[in-house]
Amino acid sequence: MHATDLARWQHDHLFDSGNEAGQRGTTVVAWVTVVMMVVEIAVGLSSNSMALLADGFHMSSHAVAIGLSAFAYAAARKHANDRCFAFGTWKMEILGGFASAVFLLVIVALMVYGSIERLFSPAPIHYREAILIACVGFAVNIISALILGKAHHHDHGHRHGHAH
Repeated sequence: MHATDLARWQHDHLFDSGNEAGQRGTTVVAWVTVVMMVVEIAVGLSSNSMALLADGFHMSSHAVAIGLSAFAYAAARKHANDRCFAFGTWKMEILGGFASAVFLLVIVALMVYGSIERLFSPAPIHYREAILIACVGFAVNIISALILGKAHHHDHGHRHGHAH
């Protein structure tokens, strides 16, 4: 029997060690998005605002997308050293993005159906309540973008030989 040392042919499959700050920021934004989504849908229903309902359901797609991203971050970090992932775990993040895009298409189809239905059965809209919640939703979007931008800028998982 011939014994060969394969050590010189083996290599590490750790392509990305993960982004802890990105995972943390994404998790915070996911929960804030879920809360805002519930508020927008509830006020959209009570005020008969199709725009607020549309944004609430749109926020549901964001909640799913951001939740999938947070899950993908956690799974990618957990399995970063697992040899079963021969080309790294970053593919989990990409598949999470694809799944959220498919979910968004379903939401769009439901909103188109609801909008067409509203054309044939119009209802009075309580604008004051709807506008107030829309402004809060806009503020939540800006804050979420700042949180995600900061988390991804300061620790984006890749090392280029210089500090950020």
